[in-house]
Amino acid sequence: MLLARKGHRVLLLDRDRFPSEMGQSTHLIHPLGVAHLRSWGVLPKIAARANPFTDWRVDLHGIVLEGAPPAVDGHNDSYGPRRQLLDGTLAEAAIAAGAEFRDGRRVVDLVEDGGTVAGVVTLGQDGSRQTERARLVIGADGPGSVVARCAGARESLCEPVVQSNIWSYWEGIALDHVRLYIRERKGAFAFPSSDGTVLVAANLMHDEFVAARRDREAAFHARLDEAAPDLSVMLPDAKRVEEFHAGCTRAFVRETAGPGWALVGDAGMKKDPVTAQGISTAFRCAEMLAEAADDGISGRRPLDEALAAYGEARDDWLLPYYHFTAQLARFARPTDKLATYYREIQPDPAATARLFGCVALTHSPDDVLPQA
Repeated sequence: MLLARKGHRVLLLDRDRFPSEMGQSTHLIHPLGVAHLRSWGVLPKIAARANPFTDWRVDLHGIVLEGAPPAVDGHNDSYGPRRQLLDGTLAEAAIAAGAEFRDGRRVVDLVEDGGTVAGVVTLGQDGSRQTERARLVIGADGPGSVVARCAGARESLCEPVVQSNIWSYWEGIALDHVRLYIRERKGAFAFPSSDGTVLVAANLMHDEFVAARRDREAAFHARLDEAAPDLSVMLPDAKRVEEFHAGCTRAFVRETAGPGWALVGDAGMKKDPVTAQGISTAFRCAEMLAEAADDGISGRRPLDEALAAYGEARDDWLLPYYHFTAQLARFARPTDKLATYYREIQPDPAATARLFGCVALTHSPDDVLPQA
């Protein structure tokens, strides 16, 4: 969408047929991500089916913090649209901007020309193979990125799977804010989603998650009873509207670009979902990459130099959040110093907002949290 709006010829490929749902995404969008949706002009369609919410209630090992994350461009609204709504809206906006969209085509390989990526090979659902050539191939294809694998993108700072989520959607729950519960080796969260539903999720350490694979529903309810009983008691009077979903992921940082290729979103850096930073991160990085690609393709600077600068900017911004998220995902008991800090900021809305900004991508954890 962004590159097409800048006048570039863009081919957008997706392996699924649209509209489609993405079952492994819990899809909370922080105010930073919402600011991008607003500036792109696509927020009204999402807001027609997903109500905004501002307040957070975060229970950190029994220390409850309440407030709102910092505003971005004057707004501190968050949204939780299902991926069918979000992805469909963005795809339509890309088409309206002039991009050609082909769904149902899986990228299976890259085309190389003299050591530079020069296109892709795709496989259709009917078994047909096609080759498409391009000046730049961008992998926005998630943690299992085919572009990253075929290009040989290097990984660093890898973290194993630590915790996993089980979640579903309910109607009839009166919840107009985010709730997050962090306990030692357990947690839970909930927030409003699309079409009047509320997402409710349980956090299990990965060994527990593996052991619970035969009965996810029982494991979900048991964890909610332990970690969030005030949330658990809301469910018997509500209606679950679909099956339970489950997801887990390792974390890693990949190099962002090479000759003729670049990565964005979870394809380039995958954080544990405990901070729900994936979508908002992807939006900002998409803008950063679009600016760099435009500079390079338009000849204002060499393309490889522009892409390298994008990678440096991404890491400068995101690595503190990556390390913070990895630490939070361990669901470890806080140090005495950290617990004291939580208690000290309880009556201070501004300090609480700064801590929430460490999750919402507006305040670097290196600048907010007490040092060990």
